[in-house]
Amino acid sequence: MSRKTIVGIVIIAVAGSPFVRRADAKKPASHQYPGMYTEKINSIPDMTQTDPAAKLPNGGRSHCGPVAVSNSLMWLAGNGFENLSPNLQEPMKAHFEIARSLGSRKYMNTNLKTGTGAGSVLEGLGRYIEAKGYEYRYLKFQGWRSHPERFGLGERIADLNWLKSGIKGNSTAWLNVGWYKYNPSTNEYARIGGHWVTLVGYGVDEKGRADGAILIIHDPAPRCGKSPHEYVRMELIGSGRLTGRQSGLPRSAKGYYKMTGGMHVKKTADFGILDGAVVLKMGEKAAQRQQ
Repeated sequence: MSRKTIVGIVIIAVAGSPFVRRADAKKPASHQYPGMYTEKINSIPDMTQTDPAAKLPNGGRSHCGPVAVSNSLMWLAGNGFENLSPNLQEPMKAHFEIARSLGSRKYMNTNLKTGTGAGSVLEGLGRYIEAKGYEYRYLKFQGWRSHPERFGLGERIADLNWLKSGIKGNSTAWLNVGWYKYNPSTNEYARIGGHWVTLVGYGVDEKGRADGAILIIHDPAPRCGKSPHEYVRMELIGSGRLTGRQSGLPRSAKGYYKMTGGMHVKKTADFGILDGAVVLKMGEKAAQRQQ
């Protein structure tokens, strides 16, 4: 079984229209968030991508994207958007099924070698939400990774204020972490891979002390052990270059964020850097569950 369990799944029946109108809303104002937010950290589940019970392709090694997104969809399913889950009476099985479905060719089409790119996460998530009878009102990306223009905000560096404003209420967010090797002689960060994690809160450290530089995440990687949450310190990079073979590189590293502190960095990397992020906002009302 997984090192982590699903907690706090509460079904809330909400009456209303079966669809919520989607709008290409502008970026939320940066002042619309509290100094700290921990309301969801114990109710958003934290699935391990290599859990054998999930039966993900290739043991889930490349499925961090579908798994990170499935964490949030399980929370939404338990809070008014129940169609997003196939069966809330058996939440663990439902969670595994969502992750498998998201990674399939029908949705994110996760590659067993390279994982899931930003564009695939955005397009696959949008299709999944609509296939379950809903329409999102906001699904946007910030960062340098390649993505369809309709999901973009024109920001090549993910703004932390935007992220913080994007996880309250019927909203959630995911972080695209790049794994980098650092060369101090050239002040260059060479990208060697990537990873997806679920943003669940911010503003306090692991001891409950206020700290505006902390983002709280659920990381699907098995290297995280039994940690219930990861408290990640976001450190602004002042100089240097990001390099690699990916489209969009090389580029200046100035303004991007190293993810330190509680971040469980891949063994072959020196740093995790925030390459981008996705924010999803659902409507205020949920659809009636399909019969």
